[in-house]
Amino acid sequence: MLEGKLQSKSGGYHFEKEFDGSKRTSEYLTIDGTRLAYDLILPTKHGVPPSQPMPVLFKYTPYGRAWTVFDKNGRSNLSDLEALPWYAEGFLKLRSWLAAEGNILGPLWRTKWLGRLVHSGYAVVVVERPGTGASFGNYSPTDSAMAKESNQILNWIASQNWSNGRIGMFGDSVQAQVQLAAASTCNPHLKAIFAESTWMDIYQSFMYPGGIFAKSFGEFYQWSQKLLDSSLTTPVDSDKDGSLLVQARAERRVGSMGLEAIGAMERFQYRDIPMADGRRFWELISLYPMLESINKSGIPVCLTNGWFDPLARENFFLYCNLRVPKRLIIRPTDHGQEDAPGHDIDYPAEAHRWFDYWLKEIDNGIMKEAPIHYYLMGEDKQHVWRTAGVWPSSDQNVTRFYFAEGQEGSSESANNGLLVPSPPDIEGATDTYTVDYRTTTGKKARWTAINWAHDYPNMRVNDAMALTYTTPPLEVDTRVVGHPVLHFWLTTTAPDLDFFAYLEEVDRQGNSTYITEGNLRASHRELAQAQYDTLDLPYHNHWLSDVKPIPPEAPIELDFDLMPTAFKFSQGKRIRLAIACADADNFATPVANPPPTVRIMRNRARPSHVELPILASS
Repeated sequence: MLEGKLQSKSGGYHFEKEFDGSKRTSEYLTIDGTRLAYDLILPTKHGVPPSQPMPVLFKYTPYGRAWTVFDKNGRSNLSDLEALPWYAEGFLKLRSWLAAEGNILGPLWRTKWLGRLVHSGYAVVVVERPGTGASFGNYSPTDSAMAKESNQILNWIASQNWSNGRIGMFGDSVQAQVQLAAASTCNPHLKAIFAESTWMDIYQSFMYPGGIFAKSFGEFYQWSQKLLDSSLTTPVDSDKDGSLLVQARAERRVGSMGLEAIGAMERFQYRDIPMADGRRFWELISLYPMLESINKSGIPVCLTNGWFDPLARENFFLYCNLRVPKRLIIRPTDHGQEDAPGHDIDYPAEAHRWFDYWLKEIDNGIMKEAPIHYYLMGEDKQHVWRTAGVWPSSDQNVTRFYFAEGQEGSSESANNGLLVPSPPDIEGATDTYTVDYRTTTGKKARWTAINWAHDYPNMRVNDAMALTYTTPPLEVDTRVVGHPVLHFWLTTTAPDLDFFAYLEEVDRQGNSTYITEGNLRASHRELAQAQYDTLDLPYHNHWLSDVKPIPPEAPIELDFDLMPTAFKFSQGKRIRLAIACADADNFATPVANPPPTVRIMRNRARPSHVELPILASS
């Protein structure tokens, strides 16, 4: 077990700093007649690049290879994208005045750990996808398009005099998705990938978790794409007057990447709705159809992810379906923040070790370690990092906690129910709840925590408008590591309802801290078999053909998992499960007037409960 700060066993990864600087240039390369803008970073020593070819780190992105910080009027292009403190804005202004390329945030600025790899003898290439940034052509979101384009660019990189033909890829989100798509081509020059936070199935992760449209993420994505296709875009070096950038933009389809993508996603609210050509939209932008080809490639994959990422579950699915050399690191971070500086991890060292092993063939011991490293939240700092050889961890006991009647006269929630270890031994017991559409996890939940950190409110405010089931004070520390699963029965006269479940820790003063969540639209409750390993978790197709309205006053069962987590619930505190029927700030739940009533059943015949994966040892 690696305890404390995750790093190499020597207490930090030591490397030879062969170079003292770097040089960035940008130009166009051409694939299939389309000009794509790229940045090239070469290491330098006393201002001179090496004469020998080097291994190359490659990112293929729709999010800009380099950003222009201030527009021609002196306005910051970053002010809308990120909430920068005043001193950061002042520093960037000073930098733009003093440095030769001070008004540009290039790859080494955007990905902090790249600098040390460049100084140790790596070249870096960042290419903008067609229809984005300064590139020509039209954007295609499909994984097959990303694979084809990446394959050609890998061959181009391998042919350059600064490249030794050994290439690694890096990047997060769709920039991670493109790495796995590239692996599916079995390109011989691609030796390893370092994929930060990506998806197996984008429908169930980002856009329609539980079959419910994640409106806050959709709005964020649309807003961010319009912003990226603005004065942030940086022309290539040879485009002195910006005329090529103007031409590239003029040749694109009407509408931005964000507008087109969100429009399509809203049209295909079920996974089996065909497009005009008969293909299924969601399969074209998800990874699982490519799994066989990716595994055939044998290309090593290091995955990193955050516990508060909407894609937390997806990265475990991906890891468990890969049959290549692999590694997984999970931090207490949000989407896109996996490489953020923190006390918990020497992240640059982890990236460096991975690429040194596979691209430079340096035996630094990384593949002799346990393949899974995860951060146990709530634990003392000396023991936060844990390891596992398999997932779910073999050191877990799945424990049932049953819904039970609570105390009368409390205002903590609509029912103030209990979670107990023994199944109910009574008949007819239910908890009645009138839907409250005000319930919410706030405006900085995991669904929009992309450019800023999540900031959940005290959940006791939400709990007061919901149903809750809470344990008595814990007699011992309880470590929940894995995928909680909820099973409950209900009756209602409403034809459909959305259900949101939250796992929380309640302190002695009644304050409630968000830990994780799951949700499901009741009409999507039909269980199905996925096309890939889903770790035996409840799986729903979300097909139109599977939709089942709720029969009036007839009992139905809902089975769904909560996002995976690793959290120590401390002795003396309580574990709570809260159930609501809306998340007003984040999901598009239809509002009925008057609000419907639902009855949650908790009796001998229908013992509603949650399964918690609890570590058997500390």
